[in-house]
Amino acid sequence: MTFFDWAWMIPLLPLVAFVVITFFAPLYKDKRTTAIIAVVLMVLATFIAWGVLLQGARSGFGAAPAEAQVTGGEAGFRGFGGAFTRSFDWAPTGNSVFRMGDRIDAPVAAMLAMVTLAATCIHLFSAGYMAEDPRFARFFSFIALFTASMLGMVLSDNLLLFFICWELMGLCSYLLIGFWYYKPSAYMAARKAFITTRIGDVGMMLGLFYLYQRSGSLTFGSAPGQVFDPAFLSQVSQQTTAFGLSVAAAIALLIFMGTVGKSAQFPLHVWLPDAMEGPTPVSALIHAATMVAAGVFLVARTYPIFVAGSTDASSIHALTVVALIGAFTAIFAALIAVAQFDIKRILAYSTLSQLGFMVAALGMGGWVAGMFHLLTHAFFKALLFLGSGSIIHGMEATVGHDSRNSQDIRNMGNLRRFMPRTYWPYMIGYLALAGVPLFSGFFSKDEILADAFGVGFGGQAGVVSPLTGQIVYILLTIAAFLTAFYMTRQIVVVFFGNFRGHQPRPLAATAPSEKVAVVKTGHTDLGSAQEDDEHTAAIYSEHKTHDPHDSPWTMLLPLFVLAIFAFGAGYANWPGLFGIHGGWLSHFFAQEEGSFNVVTTAIATLLAFAGIFLGYVLYRPAFAYATDADPLERMMPGIFRILNNKFGVDEFYGATIGRLTDIFGIGLTVFDKMVDSVVNGVGQLSLLLAKLNFIIDDLFLNQGADTLAEATTYTGDGMRQTTTGKIQDYGALIFTGVLILAVIYLFAFK
Repeated sequence: MTFFDWAWMIPLLPLVAFVVITFFAPLYKDKRTTAIIAVVLMVLATFIAWGVLLQGARSGFGAAPAEAQVTGGEAGFRGFGGAFTRSFDWAPTGNSVFRMGDRIDAPVAAMLAMVTLAATCIHLFSAGYMAEDPRFARFFSFIALFTASMLGMVLSDNLLLFFICWELMGLCSYLLIGFWYYKPSAYMAARKAFITTRIGDVGMMLGLFYLYQRSGSLTFGSAPGQVFDPAFLSQVSQQTTAFGLSVAAAIALLIFMGTVGKSAQFPLHVWLPDAMEGPTPVSALIHAATMVAAGVFLVARTYPIFVAGSTDASSIHALTVVALIGAFTAIFAALIAVAQFDIKRILAYSTLSQLGFMVAALGMGGWVAGMFHLLTHAFFKALLFLGSGSIIHGMEATVGHDSRNSQDIRNMGNLRRFMPRTYWPYMIGYLALAGVPLFSGFFSKDEILADAFGVGFGGQAGVVSPLTGQIVYILLTIAAFLTAFYMTRQIVVVFFGNFRGHQPRPLAATAPSEKVAVVKTGHTDLGSAQEDDEHTAAIYSEHKTHDPHDSPWTMLLPLFVLAIFAFGAGYANWPGLFGIHGGWLSHFFAQEEGSFNVVTTAIATLLAFAGIFLGYVLYRPAFAYATDADPLERMMPGIFRILNNKFGVDEFYGATIGRLTDIFGIGLTVFDKMVDSVVNGVGQLSLLLAKLNFIIDDLFLNQGADTLAEATTYTGDGMRQTTTGKIQDYGALIFTGVLILAVIYLFAFK
């Protein structure tokens, strides 16, 4: 048997971990065994996933049939190549049977390897990070189900199974973001994430319904009767709807709504920063290996539909919308990140921005570039989030367990001295995200910029107009500069300068955008409603304040593993310089190898170093004390306040959509009360009629019948007295009767 034959075990292993931990009660008190089960099963899943990747790289995934060579037209997309498939009958659908199974091709193999490795590191990190949490086992059961859902989604061979796993991830994100449910901010963030992503999911579901109505199938593949059948795509690309959209464009844009929600693209981005209220390993899992990666993968997986929806037959090109939304999200989130002080929220807005890069790349026709950045970003962003968790863990020893203190970068400083084993891996993640040459983020981000430049300025044919290419390139270039700047700001304030944690910033001085509801401070029992700890609320006793410290090996080992990939993953698509063969990832994906663009590389490199230089110059002397103002805040207070307040989008939604929802809710309440009044009135009338009916029934029917029966009985009893059996009595009765008749005759007929 090959690794392909064992691929179905990849999502099953974490699912088994979920079932065992959830339903085997003794594990709730045995944290060590719980962690071992979860981590070991994830290691096994990772082994199989990397075996699938290496087997596919060595011998391919099977010959692609002739009809599977999907052309992407001007997008240059060549289809998904060969695939190993396996399915079984699942449910009857009219005259056919819906089949369910797995499908392994190049992008699936790459995603399986990335997700399992990142998730395994996060599981191991969680064993140390959550060690003192009383709900340790419950946490591991949730992240195991989260991971299984993502892996099941990646491996699915049809969009229905894909959507089922997609929704399971939504449930898991709700459970994990709100894991510390006793914190008002946590359960509010969980509810916000669940509702916001559901908006996108409704659009995606409608898109799947429409696709099934048109094609009669939801199965991935290019053979006749499958969703990527070239004949079907050609047909729906020319048919138009009532809005001037082609059918393919309408399907693609509806499906893209799922991406906008899950990958937190503007305007449904508001849930992702608030998701930081969950434990830090959850943030890493959401931002690197599961939730947000799923949205980008959705577009990549259904890419032939998006290409078909971008022909001139449609009034709106689907990929143009994708590119512009991605580019706008990239610069929008990067600007907000510049003015944040919470270490995790800076990384959260960084994720928003980098997701924008990926989405924009796919919109520009850069399928390989988008997938490449999705893979590299997962490693260095998981590293950065876990590194931030290690920093928070160390800071709590000094500033306590209130997240507003332990996560505020203004309370940090010189942590490279106190936490050197956290500092060095974190630096590698920072350099990768900033786009410094030789690190993974440089290669993948540069490929995106090269694709955008080629379409916009290089005369390269594409699925979007040159104007769109120019807009996207300019926005992404500025976002790349801002990325280097805000990450340098974070690095300098956190790891350099003097340590400010012994005199932390007073909570009363916290900026409005950073405030969270505090019902009770300090560490109390689990049942208390409180806004407490980012790490392990409600279980620590009073501690003695001391300097920050590095984390245990269970938290440091994942950082070093991820640091290797944060540095080296970019070489998977080495651009072929210095006579060294490159483009391995492009060939693995069966796509054309991208060309190296000296101009875009030079511009991106200069801007990265400019951002680093500016960030260092501005922030190296800043924050002598935790209460000092931010240098940018002093230079441009109005603009800084807007950025710190996230452009007021949440407030705008609250004042418009939230207010309209409240008004609509009030209207529904009034209408509901009116309906209740009518129903209650009808009920009261029915009760009155029933009482009247009872009276009539009782008086005339029941009592009348009883009276008649009693009279009949009485009469019968009286007449019975006359029946004596004596002849003289009968004679007397006859004489009396004759006498009465004679009297009647004399008086009546006189």
